[in-house]
Amino acid sequence: MIRLSTILLGIVLAATAAAAPVPKALQKKAAEWMPLLAGAKWEFVSADDNATTTDTREITSVGEKDGHTTATQRTINLTQEFRRDDVGVAVVKTSNRGESKPRYVVRHGMKEGDTWENDMGGYSEVRTVGRIERIKVPAGEFDAVPVKFQYVQQGQAFQTGAVWYAAGVGLVRIDTDGSPSEVLKAYTPGKK
Repeated sequence: MIRLSTILLGIVLAATAAAAPVPKALQKKAAEWMPLLAGAKWEFVSADDNATTTDTREITSVGEKDGHTTATQRTINLTQEFRRDDVGVAVVKTSNRGESKPRYVVRHGMKEGDTWENDMGGYSEVRTVGRIERIKVPAGEFDAVPVKFQYVQQGQAFQTGAVWYAAGVGLVRIDTDGSPSEVLKAYTPGKK
């Protein structure tokens, strides 16, 4: 009888151990929708009937502030500061606007149908997550999640579009109503 209870106890302990969650330190971290790594560089191209335009975005510095990762991104005519916090990745400062309330461009764990609103000071931005899709751009093919955006003032939408993010790469396509699509032409990964 003692032997049977020992065997049963061993089975119960083995089943409990198998059901225990994997320690966080051993879990593989999922790739981010918008990695904030120094030296990461995205080159976008857009074309209309008259011209082809190139826009380059580069993370020039990464640091820590108030316990959160921050990154500075420069484009041809704009500098933005991003912050990764418990909610997601947000723009917190733009060179032509100064500091502002966080504008979340992506959220951690976002899935199809998720919606959030950003206060833009005088108007709001509503973002809605679509279904992950395979898209082809000059830099290659990516499984990317579209995030539709709509700027709303006094109940009226005045600009709409969508941006696509690929895990581990970040932004790969930008569509804004009234403008040609911007698509990723080249990507240089940053360094941790």
